[in-house]
Amino acid sequence: MVEKKNQEPAEQPEPATAEGGGSSEEMEVLRNQILRLQADFENARKRWRKEQAELQERASADILRELLEIYDDFQRAVAAAPNGKESKSVFQQGVEMIAKRLEGFLKSYGIVPIDAVGKLFDPTLHEAVSHEVTDSVPESTVLDELRRGYLMNGRVLRTAVVKVASRAVDQDLKKEV
Repeated sequence: MVEKKNQEPAEQPEPATAEGGGSSEEMEVLRNQILRLQADFENARKRWRKEQAELQERASADILRELLEIYDDFQRAVAAAPNGKESKSVFQQGVEMIAKRLEGFLKSYGIVPIDAVGKLFDPTLHEAVSHEVTDSVPESTVLDELRRGYLMNGRVLRTAVVKVASRAVDQDLKKEV
């Protein structure tokens, strides 16, 4: 036969009673434990809410990134249309209406375009795919935007694909090397 060992839990202070059965020190210890547990619970609840919000934002970002591709197509279609008001077709006007609605939708989710042309190249906002030698603007200035970039609530959703200004390499420097 297997004997069961008598395991007694570690000695815990007896609960204080309203009649004064527990000491004030025991009451204070228990009160502090309760306060710490409440604070820990509240901190865990706040952390969980923050994590849930971040998860939702990441999921939204994935969907909106794909939606931006569609928006880019609308923007190209609008840009390719004739400029004169009298030459616009009903179809062209419809495309412009959809593009405006889509732009409003994106703004409602905190999505704004990155202003790139004429700004200094910033690798956190821009992706340089080509360089053009020029002296008309300072070096590393964005000359052209090949694909628009976007921020979502201040965070980069998609970098802008750009062409950047560079300086001509001095012929004297080439000879020395």
